[in-house]
Amino acid sequence: MTTLKDHLIQILSSRDFKVDEMEGYLYGRREDISVVVMAASDLLLDDVHDFITNVSDFPGRKVVASLGRIDDSVQSFLQKNGVHYWGREEIEHEIGSLQLETVSEEKGKSLLDEVISDDIPQKPSEPPDQAIPFIVESAVERSERIVKPNFLLEEVKYIARHEVQGHRFDLELVPHYLFHYILNLDKGKQRAGIVAVNALTLQVDTWRWGFELVDTIDIPHSKREPKLDHDKAKELAHDVITKEYRAHVETVKDFGHSEIIERTKPTDDPILIEPKGLVYLPVWCIEGKGGAMIVNSSSGKIISEHLHSAESRSG
Repeated sequence: MTTLKDHLIQILSSRDFKVDEMEGYLYGRREDISVVVMAASDLLLDDVHDFITNVSDFPGRKVVASLGRIDDSVQSFLQKNGVHYWGREEIEHEIGSLQLETVSEEKGKSLLDEVISDDIPQKPSEPPDQAIPFIVESAVERSERIVKPNFLLEEVKYIARHEVQGHRFDLELVPHYLFHYILNLDKGKQRAGIVAVNALTLQVDTWRWGFELVDTIDIPHSKREPKLDHDKAKELAHDVITKEYRAHVETVKDFGHSEIIERTKPTDDPILIEPKGLVYLPVWCIEGKGGAMIVNSSSGKIISEHLHSAESRSG
């Protein structure tokens, strides 16, 4: 399955950018200019704020690319902060242009031409009913959401066709508590992100915005219930976020016989944490002749894999 990020890499590569992915963002570099792109299937308000915060020191051009909807206020906010926006229409047109270029062997005008120029392009306003979907609008009205699956049964069968040779495919909804955080560092700098606490295994991971949240899914599934409460999850999240904060503000100097830790002091509260509710991540649990694996249905990433020995598989 080709993702939005795959298409963006193709667009950047077509204009001779060397592309690397770091912390969920795409960085394109060539001799004359550099660009950073955030890909989001569905554009969330937190997406925009975190992206602008995290790439504030980046000297090149900045782009937000989304297949979702955007309203006038967010478009204005992006323009005010010098960020270009690529929507579904622009991206689909660019992909079509690239396909024509392979036939004609002539390069036409690209989205990147506008990015490279000094002007922030204007985008027509969307209809007023196309509002941004927030990750959790209300902790009371909508405290549980589901991450929309992007990898359905046929794609997962393809992933598991070799080593596992899957014959059983079950979709399970795994509960995660999400917490958005902002780190106030020295000299006014900030870092922002989101951590997810697995309410079954207690594992804490860093997530990136860009996933789409829905109320229901049509695929047959089973739903797991949380094994820990919100307060415990917040405690686990706080520990991980604190470690990341220390990694940014602490410097260890080794003097041979001793080590001294130097810590910068921000002017604001060092760590701000905002609960974002309970979100269920659908995962594919696959069993087969060759073993078993668990696949993230949103990203297609293999979460875990257990393969049988060659002897057991042949037997």
